Amino acid sequence: EDINSTRQKKNESSVNVRPIYDYDAEIAITLRTKIKKSFAVAAGNRENSELKALLEQSLGVSLTAEEFSFLKENNFSDDLQLKLIKVISSFYENTLVSQEAFKNNERGKGITIINTITRVEENLKDASSVLNIKDIDPVLSKKVYSIFKNDRPEFKRFSFSFLKKLIEPNLSFNQEATDKKIMSVVQEVKPVYFQVQKNEMIVREGEKIGYLELAKLDSFHKTAVDNKISSLMVILGIFCTILFLTLLLYFWRTRNWLKAAARSNVDFLVFAIVAFLQILFVRAGIFISVAVNRAFPSIPIDTCYFAIPFACGSMIIAVLVNRNMALIISVLTSFLISLLFDEKIIFPLYSFLGSVAASYHIVNSRQRSTFLKVGVFLGIINMAAILCLTLLTGQLLIKDLLIRLAMGFLGGIITGILVAGITPIFESLFGFITYIKLLELANLNQPLFQRMIIEAPGTYHHSIIVASLVEAAAEAIGANAMLAKVSAYYHDIGKLAKPHYFIENQPGHDNRHDKLSPKMSSLIIISHVKEGCELASQVKLGQPIIDIIREHHGNSLVSFFYEKAKKNKDESIRSLTESDFRYPGPKPQTKEAGLVMLGDVIEASSRTLSNPTPARIRSLVRERIERIYTDGQLDDCELTLRNLNTIAETFTRILTGIFHHRVDYPETTPKETNSKKEFNENTNR
Repeated sequence: EDINSTRQKKNESSVNVRPIYDYDAEIAITLRTKIKKSFAVAAGNRENSELKALLEQSLGVSLTAEEFSFLKENNFSDDLQLKLIKVISSFYENTLVSQEAFKNNERGKGITIINTITRVEENLKDASSVLNIKDIDPVLSKKVYSIFKNDRPEFKRFSFSFLKKLIEPNLSFNQEATDKKIMSVVQEVKPVYFQVQKNEMIVREGEKIGYLELAKLDSFHKTAVDNKISSLMVILGIFCTILFLTLLLYFWRTRNWLKAAARSNVDFLVFAIVAFLQILFVRAGIFISVAVNRAFPSIPIDTCYFAIPFACGSMIIAVLVNRNMALIISVLTSFLISLLFDEKIIFPLYSFLGSVAASYHIVNSRQRSTFLKVGVFLGIINMAAILCLTLLTGQLLIKDLLIRLAMGFLGGIITGILVAGITPIFESLFGFITYIKLLELANLNQPLFQRMIIEAPGTYHHSIIVASLVEAAAEAIGANAMLAKVSAYYHDIGKLAKPHYFIENQPGHDNRHDKLSPKMSSLIIISHVKEGCELASQVKLGQPIIDIIREHHGNSLVSFFYEKAKKNKDESIRSLTESDFRYPGPKPQTKEAGLVMLGDVIEASSRTLSNPTPARIRSLVRERIERIYTDGQLDDCELTLRNLNTIAETFTRILTGIFHHRVDYPETTPKETNSKKEFNENTNR
């Protein structure tokens, strides 16, 4: 900004502002009223010795002895009163009188008159007609002589002298209104700027800095600082917007559509972090694009923008959470980045198209190399989007288009690399389980599985069968089949702490529980859940699997030892209740946890069947599911009755295949052969 030129322009504009005067249109009326009242007072007090004082008080002016004698000798006649009033009316008809003399410049530029009654403004270009209060004699004398032309000279002389004392100015300078007008005009003056061209040399090293160069350098510094502050404010505003939307989604998390999108508080936290991280990626991309343009001026900055990894955030959320949250973050970030691109619509559209396509393509990626494949896919999508948007804007220059297409493809590759590098960090920090992580955990060569084969072979085979059951059922009802399968593999790892206290790992007929009280036995059985969670945390299986391990028994009853305690009339049972023989919970919170609970119970129960025919298996499966359902263990996991029916059919089919085909018997209720089978049913779980 050229400060001197701007200041000069403001001074010129303030000088040209016309001064504002208030015009009092009631002055003539007031003076006429004074004359009438004074003559009335005099008429009623002619013999009063204080008449002169009363008259002066009524008029508001001092009278000489000659003026008072003149009025008294004429008996304050109505004719004299009428003529004096006519002079007043005639004088104020067109004459404006000011108490101060105008300056010469004010007479030249005129004044603005505001009627104090109507508030109507009038611009008086020529102020020479305005009289000063000291210069009214010629005009007033002319008016008096015109009205009193047939009267004696003393009438004219004393009337002029009397009226001159009464005359008041009807214009008064309004300083406040004038100052406001000047301020308003000055504020409307637009700053005068230096014209500095791009890449223009302001001053060279060693040259003398003059006023012009100093002003340009100062303005450049202020502009740079303002731009930094503005950028920080935009980033802060974006951060607050992301935080506000995240909190909004958190408080709406009970809605059905959102409950399916985000299942835990960690999901919302990661949503906010990734959204802000995406904005930082875009901001860094803009910075790099400017640097590339400076190094290679032939490549426009807007073209470099197409290589920015716009879809990074949505892909990360799609991998860690699911598609629904990925769609939400795609809409949010596409809207927010418009603030970083001077509200250019092309880049938010470009971001949204790529984000949605990539996030839907990357879900359930089965290996790490998939990220790079999705990056190539995204690069192709970016090229298609660039072509469509270029046609939309009508900027079809072949050279620029080819560079844009190359940048778009490069942006897809960069996005794939970033997602491949960032996703494991989030998995480690927040305990997320991705499909790829689940595939790694499902490898039966894991050290934990090798340990189970040696130390708890029965538990190992039980877990393998449960995994087969829940995987098939999860696919049938639309749950996460891989998570259910892997969780089933690990759901009983807590039994590794005391493997020989569980019937499936007891060789021969040696049962260690025969030497323990029912209460102690139940504590050992129940403890495998807690020990399983601790072991899962040590080997970092991930929070979703740990949750399923904790929930796969819910708060169900260890019925075998509870009934045994009552049957044996254990003295300790007097101080115990049924709750002492129940698992601590919580109940299953997800469909996958509910499936593992059902699969665990039904697989263990199926081992008690003496003759596992399809009919017996079907009856057993439905009876166990009904028992778990009526016990309230499935209240929190959103499994519907239709889901339970589908699960029953799937379990029946899988178990029938495992136990092979048998001759169908008419019995529909499985026959228990001895108490050992009842115990097996409960402790196998």
